[in-house]
Amino acid sequence: MQKKLIFKKQLIDPDTGEYITAIAFIPEARDKGFAKVYELMSRKLFEDLANRVITGGEAKLLLWFLAKTVELPIQSDMWIPIDYRKVAEEVKLSPRVVHMYVKQLVRKGYLEQFKDRHSTFRLKPDLVYKGYLVRLKESEIDF
Repeated sequence: MQKKLIFKKQLIDPDTGEYITAIAFIPEARDKGFAKVYELMSRKLFEDLANRVITGGEAKLLLWFLAKTVELPIQSDMWIPIDYRKVAEEVKLSPRVVHMYVKQLVRKGYLEQFKDRHSTFRLKPDLVYKGYLVRLKESEIDF
C-alpha cells in the first residue's frame, strides 16, 4: 500500500519567522498512527555547512559523524564511541586536532557527549534524527 500525500506547504516558524516546509502523509495501515522517519536532517545543518559557519577540519569531522550516523541501525540511539586515533586516520588530521574539533563542535551545539562516557558522542537530535518518529520526544528536537 502506498502512502498518500495529504499536503505540502510552507509554514512560518512563529519563534524565528523562518519558512518551514511541512509534508504530511497518511501512514500505511500497518503503521497504526505513527509515521516512520528514517533519516531527517535539519536545514540548519546544511545551511551552516553551505554558509561556512563550520569550515575546514570541523566540517570534515561533522561530515564524518554524519556518515557514521547514517550507517547506524534504524532504531539506534545514535551514540558513536570514538577512538581519536582511528578517527584522525580516517579524516587525515592529528588525534590532538580531532579532539580539539570535537570539543568545539560540542561547544557550538552540533554534537553532544554521553554523560558517562568521555569518548562517546552523537549529532544533536535537532540536527539529525534517524529512527521512528514515535520515539522522538518533542523536547529533543526543534525542526
